[in-house]
Amino acid sequence: MPETAPVPTAAPAPVRSSAVFLTGAFVCFVVPPLTLGLLVRDSPPPLALVAVALAELVSAVVLVFWWLRRRSLAPSAVGLTSRHWVRDALLGAAIVPPRVLLEVGVLIPMDGGAENPGVQEVLTNASAGVAALAATLVLGVVGGGLAEELYFRGFLLGALPTAFVHRRAALYGAAAVSVLLFSVLHLPASGPDIAAIVLASVVYTGLFLLTRRLTATVVAHSLWNVSAVVAVLAVYG
Repeated sequence: MPETAPVPTAAPAPVRSSAVFLTGAFVCFVVPPLTLGLLVRDSPPPLALVAVALAELVSAVVLVFWWLRRRSLAPSAVGLTSRHWVRDALLGAAIVPPRVLLEVGVLIPMDGGAENPGVQEVLTNASAGVAALAATLVLGVVGGGLAEELYFRGFLLGALPTAFVHRRAALYGAAAVSVLLFSVLHLPASGPDIAAIVLASVVYTGLFLLTRRLTATVVAHSLWNVSAVVAVLAVYG
């Protein structure tokens, strides 16, 4: 009898889910700022920063909820729940003051102080007016605190391991990827900058693993982005 050609099989769920995550990370968090950088050479206008923040959030929400629907998972799989929200919010807020002291008091002075690129960006936006400063805060809260936490903590740590047979091992691997990929995508340019972003990623990952909810990580990330701007303006403004 003639041999029949092997029937192609679909990639297993872990492979497909991992590919969706990595592709989504590029589409949601690389394409919007890269597009802005190609279109605007100088300081971007406030509306452009807001557009980037909204593009990151909307694309992350669409992708994550599309994936949840395909796997018949509830929003709680990514940590979206109101349970213990007050306690989690207080926990997230509690880690911000020590980070402010460490970064503003130690890491930024080690990395150029007033000449630090991040400090210069904040000062430039502040000098451009209230709208530019407000847009910076919107980008930090919407693009950072909401979109990045939903994706790099809720999706990666909460939902993605459910696609694997060995979920505990997948969770450990996801935690490592969360720290590494989140840090790399923020493009640290110096030793203190690397220390700051790795510390942030470890803290946010730890908060999600501790609570299994997004409240603490969203509060910590959003409040940090706002507090960092305020602290830089207070010290260097």
